[in-house]
Amino acid sequence: MPLTNTIWPEAPAPKPVKDWLETLFALLDSKDISAPENAAALYTEDAVVYGMAGKAVGTSEIIQARENSWAHMDSRKHEVLRVYSSNNDFSDLLLIGKLSAKFKNGREVTDEFIVRLVFRGDTTVNPKGSLYQIWADSAPWLKAIHGN
Repeated sequence: MPLTNTIWPEAPAPKPVKDWLETLFALLDSKDISAPENAAALYTEDAVVYGMAGKAVGTSEIIQARENSWAHMDSRKHEVLRVYSSNNDFSDLLLIGKLSAKFKNGREVTDEFIVRLVFRGDTTVNPKGSLYQIWADSAPWLKAIHGN
């Protein structure tokens, strides 16, 4: 479970936000054929999602990016280590996480990442992501992909 050991702010996070995060990271780690579309459905129609492979804007680009995300990997596992919120409604978050991946060429990488996540809508009812922006060191990933 991606949120099993997560450290949260003292103020309680709305359950829909926790559920959203749990669902997203489970989908990011899933090879299920419906995962790309289900992940895109968590976002607004005009959401901007930055991943390690670049920027995707809107539902169709997010789906395409998710479909392409398994090109080099056999498996991956996200773990959210810590969540920070810039406001009381948890609509603007900073996440610190860890990603472990096994590549088709046999290489493995585990590294940390930081994500800024902005929600649009009522976070106590049905939050929708409008911005997902990741920061991570791409060097170990590129090295693993290219076998260097």
